[in-house]
Amino acid sequence: MLLSLLAIASSGCLATKGDIRLLQDEIRATRGQVSQVDTSVIRANTQLRQQITTLSSELLRLSDSVRIQASRLASMQATTNGELNAMNGQIVQMQALLNQSTRTIQETRERLNALREAASSAPPTPVAPMSAGDTSRHVPPNLPGSATLYITGKETLQNGAFTTARNTFEQLLSAYPNSIEAPSAQFQIGQSYTSEGNNAAADSVYQLVYTRYPKSTDAPTAMYRHGTFLWDANKKPEARAILNRVTNEYPNSDAAALVKSFLRDRDR
Repeated sequence: MLLSLLAIASSGCLATKGDIRLLQDEIRATRGQVSQVDTSVIRANTQLRQQITTLSSELLRLSDSVRIQASRLASMQATTNGELNAMNGQIVQMQALLNQSTRTIQETRERLNALREAASSAPPTPVAPMSAGDTSRHVPPNLPGSATLYITGKETLQNGAFTTARNTFEQLLSAYPNSIEAPSAQFQIGQSYTSEGNNAAADSVYQLVYTRYPKSTDAPTAMYRHGTFLWDANKKPEARAILNRVTNEYPNSDAAALVKSFLRDRDR
């Protein structure tokens, strides 16, 4: 179109109808090209906006997914930490029980060795008959020694004959109330009731252990058992008082470690 205008201007002549028609055709053609360009630009802009919208939606979904995964990870970490703490508490309890069992086995062996040495070196002591009005305690002539009764009761208890074992321990306490086996015999009576599921009777016996024999190795464990029974009975203030006594009066005992683990698990 510009070339035509230049040609007309340079000729110095007036434009003819044919020239004007040609100019109009070129103008229409130029407008068509501009319209096509505009249409292409509009179409490209529309596609670009659609792509931006799609990408924004994808980004939003990814952000939501990341938040969900982060929340699940935090929940898993909390659960794992709780399970690890519970496992640590169980390990502490198992170690304490293992130490107690090892100590009990060692004490039993020492008592058995002492019994064997006494039996081999000392003649049997006859028991004087009870005179009229004599209320003191006498050992029947055919009754085994305290160590033998204790070992027999332990074996019977381990074999599941709870009543028979309890009778043996009670016989020991009746005949030898001041023997070194007496505190453990009292504790084993409580164990026999626990094995039968009679927690009320067991609790009463455990209280006797640390009341009658506060300096025995079984006293802190018996006190710990009494505290847990109180806790299970929803008497938590009384339970805490008893459990705190264990850690205060027997700080180096295995039962003190059990108390700390017990309270830590329940205070979380």
